[in-house]
Amino acid sequence: MKRIRWASFVLLLGAVTSHAAFSQPFPYGPPPGAPGSADARGHDGDAGYDDRYDDQRYDDQRYDDQGYDDQGYDDQGYDAAPTAQVDVGFFFNELSPYGDWVRTRAYGWAWFPRHVRASWRPYTDGRWVSTEYGWTWASNEPFGWATYHYGRWAWDGRIGWIWVPGRDWGPAWVSWQTGGGYIGWAPLPPSVGFEVGIGIRLGGFNLSVGIRPDAYSFVQERAFLDTRLAGHLLPSARNVTIIHNTTNVTNYTYVDNRVVNRGIEVRRIEQVTGRRVRSLRVAETRSRARTEVDAREMTIYRPDRRQLETVRVHVERRPGTPTSQPGGNRPPRDPRRAPDVEVAPRPRQAPRTDARQLEQQERRAQQELQQYQAHEKRRLDELQKQETAKARAQAERTRIEKQHQAERAALQAEQREAAQQLTERQKARRRAEQAEPPKREANPRGDRTAEPPEKKDKDKDKDKDKDKDRGRERGERPVRPPA
Repeated sequence: MKRIRWASFVLLLGAVTSHAAFSQPFPYGPPPGAPGSADARGHDGDAGYDDRYDDQRYDDQRYDDQGYDDQGYDDQGYDAAPTAQVDVGFFFNELSPYGDWVRTRAYGWAWFPRHVRASWRPYTDGRWVSTEYGWTWASNEPFGWATYHYGRWAWDGRIGWIWVPGRDWGPAWVSWQTGGGYIGWAPLPPSVGFEVGIGIRLGGFNLSVGIRPDAYSFVQERAFLDTRLAGHLLPSARNVTIIHNTTNVTNYTYVDNRVVNRGIEVRRIEQVTGRRVRSLRVAETRSRARTEVDAREMTIYRPDRRQLETVRVHVERRPGTPTSQPGGNRPPRDPRRAPDVEVAPRPRQAPRTDARQLEQQERRAQQELQQYQAHEKRRLDELQKQETAKARAQAERTRIEKQHQAERAALQAEQREAAQQLTERQKARRRAEQAEPPKREANPRGDRTAEPPEKKDKDKDKDKDKDKDRGRERGERPVRPPA
């Protein structure tokens, strides 16, 4: 009798333990295939789902229902909610004067620029230069030394383009398309990694189909070497047509301890432009303002390794599993129903704007976006009229009209999305303006991330002067740099 009771007790204990174990919440939502998960529920049964968010720019850039949350980084050994100062290291203070930091589920803390036009895209305000590292992006923007040579750009359906910090320097991190008289480039997503000694690691990501057409910046081949490429960019709505006439030629290699970007053939550029392409030397400078290019070299600011080691590199999280939808996992719900984006407060030295000026700037940005969108629509209409006029056969006119319909639909979707994202960025900026500046705190390696970069430079200069004085006292001769 006692044995029966004991066996019953063991079975009951096992049942209770099993129920407790399997009733715990799944770390990032229901497991794939479980009731309530994205792939089991599908879009039709998701109340409040907005089909406008089906067209994410990258197949792997999808988020959960809320888009943002405060999940920690338990799998990487970090504390539950690391601050932006600790997470992104010295980049926090370096980039805060030019933009704001938001925390995302997939990448942790990411940055977006503040004082740029509403239609802004990465890798547009600058030029391409051939260097010892291959095609290198020379940016005109004060933050370009960081955001185009370290880390990756991701497309966020709610904010727009966001920059995810990284530690590996490269001449540029882009995907190349060429053909039909066009050259296009798009930021590589964070899922595309890099391994020293080998090159980029796709990790199963297909560049030809994984990046949406409107993520690319296309120009005609003959304009590729222009010093102001922004004035030659084709309307992004045209990309849905151009992309089918081009081929992906992305090619990053590792030569002599250097990352080399060989996507576009130099010989082809010389043929179409009638200009000789000279390979320039890349030199370092103390100025962060902009990248300088002259006849012999390109100068760009590069931080030292000690500073880069303060940056935590996150492995992208992909909640759920891919579905048959264009973007894989389920996109965020309507932003009007989602919670506010978590924004990092700005450091004390970051510029601040009073409420009245901020309201004027927001109103001006809305007007500029409307003017730009009207301008893009006129440009698209003119290009389409020219193509229709050149078409002779009826079959050709029918084909062209179908392409034009797809372009007009893409334009409408882009403009609607851009207006929503501008509103979200303005909300994030207001919260960053109103938040109290963060206290100075040391990261795990002891680097004071809240210390202004100008002060660090002055300290370095003082240290150098002290070393020189000590050398003179000992009668040492100054060491000249090699020619």
